[in-house]
Amino acid sequence: MALWRSDLRVSWQAQWMSLSLHGVVVIALLLAPWPASLTVVWMLLLTLVVLECVRSQRRIRSREGDIALLADHQLQWRQKHWRICGRPWMTRRAILLALRSAKGEREKLWLLRDSMNESEWRQLRQQLLAIH
Repeated sequence: MALWRSDLRVSWQAQWMSLSLHGVVVIALLLAPWPASLTVVWMLLLTLVVLECVRSQRRIRSREGDIALLADHQLQWRQKHWRICGRPWMTRRAILLALRSAKGEREKLWLLRDSMNESEWRQLRQQLLAIH
């Protein structure tokens, strides 16, 4: 039986934070004085930052879907059972869970307040405070 369950939505705050950080790096690369001999390096760095931004947005979107907190520090997410390792890091707007699957896979899962409704957010925080 699940102690808590939610259907996670894409967090617009996570998307904007990612876009903002990558945007700052792109602007810094564009505004920095680059010698003509380093144009290839400059273009490579710019391309890498843009590709990392796209990768980040895809990763944020991949976090949506069903999630359930089970007894004994277990979490069901992405059709797998995960064990919550250590104490969750919590703020008013975010929770960071360190997870490990039965196969030894590791995952860090950020849950942001805007990815679920307010009552689900409160229930999750209460459950995590109670089990740790």
